[in-house]
Amino acid sequence: MRRLIAAILLATPAAAQTTIQGDDTVIRLGNAPVVESRARAAASSAAQAVMRGLDKLAATSDDIVLTVGEVARFGPLSITMHDCRYPKGNPSGDAFVSLSIVDNNTQKPVFEGWMVASSPALNAMDHPRYDVWAIRCKLDDRTPSVVAGESSPLPIMRPEGLAGN
Repeated sequence: MRRLIAAILLATPAAAQTTIQGDDTVIRLGNAPVVESRARAAASSAAQAVMRGLDKLAATSDDIVLTVGEVARFGPLSITMHDCRYPKGNPSGDAFVSLSIVDNNTQKPVFEGWMVASSPALNAMDHPRYDVWAIRCKLDDRTPSVVAGESSPLPIMRPEGLAGN
């Protein structure tokens, strides 16, 4: 049995690897065809971002408008936005926000990196009481913080008779 496993491992080609080089992706899987992607999605930067903060203990949420380089406070958190990017020509498209978040109680960073509006769990902040996630990029003061049809910052109340367990 050991010889069979060793023979299979030795017969596996060394080219069965994935290589990623910057924006160009080359995937090689044994004798499978090579898949290459040279397309780069164009993105634009915005001066502001709309974030939503949740206090899990008080069950309240607030929209936070951030400007590049400024520090905003949400509870004991200091939030600094470095950049907000969106698909070029589509400001209402998926936002990518670069943030630094520091807990002022402990003076330790709780988040550093990019948050993606369409996938908040992809790179989430880890804090026992507070949660912060990206909503969209904001181009100017005429851009609304909350768009019609978007989730309300207020908690949803259940009608009588439909109370959950």
